[in-house]
Amino acid sequence: MGRTSLSADSHIRPLDQSRLGEEVAQMLRRAIISGELDSGTHLVESMLSDRFQVSRAPIREALRELESEGLVESRRRGVYVKSLAPQDVWELYSLRTMLEGAAVELAVSRFDEDDIGALRRHLEAMAAAASTGRRSDFADADMRFHTELFERAGNRRLLRVWQSFAETYRVILEITDTGNPDLESVVAEHQQILAAIERRDPEEARRLDEESLRHGQSEFERRFGAQAGGGGTAS
Repeated sequence: MGRTSLSADSHIRPLDQSRLGEEVAQMLRRAIISGELDSGTHLVESMLSDRFQVSRAPIREALRELESEGLVESRRRGVYVKSLAPQDVWELYSLRTMLEGAAVELAVSRFDEDDIGALRRHLEAMAAAASTGRRSDFADADMRFHTELFERAGNRRLLRVWQSFAETYRVILEITDTGNPDLESVVAEHQQILAAIERRDPEEARRLDEESLRHGQSEFERRFGAQAGGGGTAS
């Protein structure tokens, strides 16, 4: 059976009254991907409305967004959690590998010194966060580094596809980065990617980026690959 209540340090908390649907979706997304909410958990609108202290409209908006991402499913009696199965993890990482590989190859020839400077600042922020154990800040800087690649690729449709999955990837990145005992190795991988970009070597930059993603996938699978589904009610 799934969990029927959430702990005091749960990802699900009351929130501010701006961008409510997006914020609800992000908190539920974290709870689902991290395994805090089990597969099969019934997401009852009235209970979520009370928990988040919002009306049901942003709850419905959030659930529609999560359903489009494959994290929940509508059944006859309501909406239920679908935790990430091994196939889902493979699909997410293989999709990201294809998208980001294309972005890297397109972006390398378009990067100017200001763009490379932005990547360097993100990398410096990662290194500073790693040295002081600020894992959440590390994940934020890591995400900014990769988003920069898509923003500089010069392909609006590619960027939109990335943006449609970015929040899911952000949560996965937070999980893998905050649970990784060796953040310095992640920094080193990104330093190699940046060096290849500075050399204007798109093939090598893509290869190194794909290698880094494989390491991230292995870390995620190590921590969450064995999650089992159950059933319960979110409250």
